[in-house]
Order: sequence, then C-alpha cells, then structure tokens
Amino acid sequence: MLLTPKDIGTLVDHTVWQRGKVLDVTPPYAIIHFTSLLETPQGPERKLREDAPQISKSKVQSDPELDLIGTGAAKPKKSKSKAKAKGLVHHLDEAITWFEKTYPKKFEDDKFIDADLRNKRAAHDVFVANFGGSRGQKLIDQGKHAEIADVLDALFKATNIPSTFEVKAVHKGLKKGEHAGTQILEAALAFISKPDSTKFAALFEAVAQLPSDGGKVLTWPNITLLPFVADPKKFMALKPTNTELMAARMNFDLRYTATPNWPTFDAMQRMSQFLLQRLEKMGAKDMFDVQAFMWVTRDLT
Repeated sequence: MLLTPKDIGTLVDHTVWQRGKVLDVTPPYAIIHFTSLLETPQGPERKLREDAPQISKSKVQSDPELDLIGTGAAKPKKSKSKAKAKGLVHHLDEAITWFEKTYPKKFEDDKFIDADLRNKRAAHDVFVANFGGSRGQKLIDQGKHAEIADVLDALFKATNIPSTFEVKAVHKGLKKGEHAGTQILEAALAFISKPDSTKFAALFEAVAQLPSDGGKVLTWPNITLLPFVADPKKFMALKPTNTELMAARMNFDLRYTATPNWPTFDAMQRMSQFLLQRLEKMGAKDMFDVQAFMWVTRDLT
C-alpha cells in the first residue's frame, strides 16, 4: 500500500503493531498512531515510509479507540495560552518558589484555600454521597433518571472547571434528554473504576449524546469533570488554558488537541501525577490542590 495525503484519517493494519490510524502523510513518510503502542516509552506514533511493506488498509474503518484521535493535517489555531507559553520565563521551579513566598503556609494558607477549592471538596462529598460505592449503580438499575440528572447538574455547576457556557449546555442537555444523565453516569462510573482508552471513548460518546442545541457540550472540562470530583487522588480535570500553560512550564509534551482524546488525557494524567509528587512535600494532598496551584500561578509568565 502506498500512502498519500488522501489517506490521512484512514485506518491501517501493521503486521506487528496491528491497527493504526494515519495522522499525516508528507512523502516519503507517514505518521501513524498505533493503539498497541500506547504504553511504550516512545508513545503510540511511528514515522514510517509511505510504502512500508508491513502496512495494509484495514478492512475496518471505524474503531472506538482510534476514531477520537485527531489527525495532524490541520494546524491548530494559536491560543492565548500558547502565546503566553511562548514568552514563558517562569518555569516550574520558579513557580514553586513564587508560591512559597506568596502563601507562607503553602497549601494550608488561608489565602490559598478559597471558596472555589472548598466548592471542589464539597462537590466530591456530593458525588460520594449520591454515587459512591454501589449507590450510583443502584440508581441506574432503578431507572432514577431525574434524580441522577439533578445531581449531575449540581456537580457541573459546583466548580469553575466548566465555563458558564459549558455548564448551561450541559444543563439544557440533561433537561431535554431523559436518559442522557444516566448514560453519562454509567460511562463515568465504568471509567473511574478502570480507566482505559475504551472506557474513555464510551464516556466521550455518552457526553456527545447530550442534546446540545449547538451548545458547548463535548469539551475537555465536561468530559473530565466527573472523574475529577469522584476521585481527586487519581484524576485531574483538563481545563485547556491552565493545563497547556503548566505543560509549558514543565516542558511536557501534552499532545493537546481541542477534541477530547485518550492520548492527551493519558499524558495530562502523567503530568499531573508528577506535579503532585513535586508538591506533596509542601502539603498538596490531591489533584484539587494541584489544579488550584495551576490556577494561582497562571499569570506568572
């Protein structure tokens, strides 16, 4: 098979690495994303010759793990966060030093523990009280669609992770789609229990099914909020501007695209866990503290 720019987005099979997706073709090379290589140190993307004999067109042209992967043909628009990151002079060590000077008691400082941080912890308590243990699954099994939607609506309104527009879009979707909230909760609980690319794709699809009327539903904050409030020891929420800026501070390849996808989420999780380890000695307890650290240092360029 000879790959050409027309094959960007095509699913292919490799004799060893199995199914992949063509992200870009710039003769004589092609960039291909292979799901089987996600856990390798080099990551899932490989640069192969356009006529590599190991490659053939897949008989299957839809795959839940690959359909979410954006191609590299179109260059992303420049964002404010990228412009900020370009002129960045305060990297992670400097940001930590600034934080220690600004908040003498560090993560226990009254100035740091603001209303939003308290709201996140309250949202966690609400999630656990309503959906923790077997409670969420029981509500699903009993068909308590309205009750589930009401709790989800409150959780999306509780923090500053989704924007006002994103919150409104979710609110309208939950009111219009009788079973939509139940589908989201079921997908979220499965993902929280065992996060992987397949369950991320299922969560993506559940959120995508919300009746949006053109609103901002399928966004990073909306996709990542529920795991974040459910288990802040484990999950970070992706708020694009802040997350991209922190990735620049840490010289970390976030592989960011605006469309939610597993490789970016997985990279963000690894970055956040590393950052939590750096901040634990100052008293950071979980991803709520890490996200708040990212927020208070956002203007430190």
